[in-house]
Amino acid sequence: MKIFLLRILTIGLLLSLWACDKNKPDQNPYLENIGFSREINLDLPEYSSLKFANNSIIVHNVGIKGVIVFNTGNSFLAWEASDPNHYPSDCSTMTPNQFTCECSCEGNKYSLYDGQKISGDGNYSLKPYHIYQNGNILTISN
Repeated sequence: MKIFLLRILTIGLLLSLWACDKNKPDQNPYLENIGFSREINLDLPEYSSLKFANNSIIVHNVGIKGVIVFNTGNSFLAWEASDPNHYPSDCSTMTPNQFTCECSCEGNKYSLYDGQKISGDGNYSLKPYHIYQNGNILTISN
């Protein structure tokens, strides 16, 4: 009976270790995790363009280099504004252009719909942030 229980525990431990390792996302070495929470009011003039589909803006002084907020038409998405494929620098803040954003350092281009790289160098996608809508208030957090 002891051997049977020991085997069951060993198998359970191995399965849990295998599952944890398989589901562990790759940590981006360039962008650190910074805790924050920021509310933006869509009724304010600087955010009013977000009321329309396929529009995006950068919210400064939050995240690493700011946060790009994008209206998909059905929901809002929030992405770190620093290019995920190199360390933050003077040129790493990306510029949104409708449904894409681009880094001026080497021209890496990303989709604001899914965060995937469209062109350029590197292996990482855009760093996503949580976004929650309550009426005309968006709360962005990490």
